[in-house]
Amino acid sequence: MATNTSSHEHELIRNWPILVVAFILVFLAFGIPTYSLPFMYGPAMKEFGWSNAEVNLLSTAKFVIGAAAALGMGILVDRLGGRLAVLIGTAAGGVGMAMFLFATNLPMYYLAGAMLGFSASSIVAAMKVIISRLCTIHQGAAMGIVLTATSTGGVVMPWIWAPLLQAGWNWRTIIAMMSVGPFLIAAPLWVIFVARSKKLGPTINAPTPLQNKLSTWQHFKLISQDKNFWLIAVGIFLVSGVDQAVQQNTVQFLMHNKGMIIDKIAWAASLIAVLGVFAKIASGWFYDQTSIRGIRFFYMLLALSTWLILPVAGALTLTLFIVTRGMAHGGMIVDVPILTRHYFGLERMGLTIGIMSVAVNLGYASGPPVLGWLADINHGSFANGMLIYGAVAAAAVISLLRVIPRFWMPPAKRREQEAAAQVASNMVPPTA
Repeated sequence: MATNTSSHEHELIRNWPILVVAFILVFLAFGIPTYSLPFMYGPAMKEFGWSNAEVNLLSTAKFVIGAAAALGMGILVDRLGGRLAVLIGTAAGGVGMAMFLFATNLPMYYLAGAMLGFSASSIVAAMKVIISRLCTIHQGAAMGIVLTATSTGGVVMPWIWAPLLQAGWNWRTIIAMMSVGPFLIAAPLWVIFVARSKKLGPTINAPTPLQNKLSTWQHFKLISQDKNFWLIAVGIFLVSGVDQAVQQNTVQFLMHNKGMIIDKIAWAASLIAVLGVFAKIASGWFYDQTSIRGIRFFYMLLALSTWLILPVAGALTLTLFIVTRGMAHGGMIVDVPILTRHYFGLERMGLTIGIMSVAVNLGYASGPPVLGWLADINHGSFANGMLIYGAVAAAAVISLLRVIPRFWMPPAKRREQEAAAQVASNMVPPTA
């Protein structure tokens, strides 16, 4: 038992290679394109005369396809392991970014976004399952470390997009150039890592062990009979829609409703992402300690941060919004593997995470265009939409009030059991 306790304490250190590789892949496939989108909308509207709702439908295309990809890749990881899923997603990301060179009409624009959605969901879904297999006690902290890659994209992208746009670069050329990352860095790195990692490679490649003989459909029907399944899915859907809508439209809101220049907005967007980096790790650790109660706290923080963008008028109010927004955003996306593992356990985890990732992506898909539509019918003002979206995030808190973790032990109780087991093992006389 002492050995097991020690291994728990060094769980993150033992698995650091996969954490580093996963971070790089998520950054290239999810962080870069996700945080590039807000800087593409304005130039696309200017170049082609598209509306707020039309440009925001790029997110819809991205995340609707991402919903299907997340479910499919979750099932694929269960059956075949994670290596193939990650390679497919990486290649799709490179193709999607390159396709924007030809996005001179809305159908091609949406098709490129769909490829990005397929890529991001494939990689993130696979990584959620792989990390959840490897890390049991510190699952939240490990996921937080990996998913800081998304916020790292938010730190870097504003300082690439703002100067290039000001220098007269076309937005389609900028995003297409970024396809180099998946093709020349992510795919070779993953292949080499999995091939050479004798300790972690087998775990990554292994299918998920099954406790029962139910088919995929039968397992879904079984868990969907639980009322809390739907409460969790609804809560995830609501906060995902709010979080992505605010993220995709903050630049537009601050420029057109608050009259800020792009340099100042780049600083604000980058600082939000910096705070998100730390908040993802902190929220992961917090979820390890508090489970679903901690997730409810971050959902409420999301509601508060959405309302706090409305009074932004100067340095103080902007800073207050940035801090709360960065913290709230950091707690999102880390919530899904925690809710899945703590409530549903390990059985067919790829499928269950895939199902919940469908809720995430459907929220991502519907949130931004609806907020864009609300701005269009209010003469370009996002104020009413932000008020409504804050209330939607608060509703997500209510959806989780009845949900209690079933496959999670509070740290204090776990330490008590480990101490008792250690005492018991010391009392066992040595065998001859």
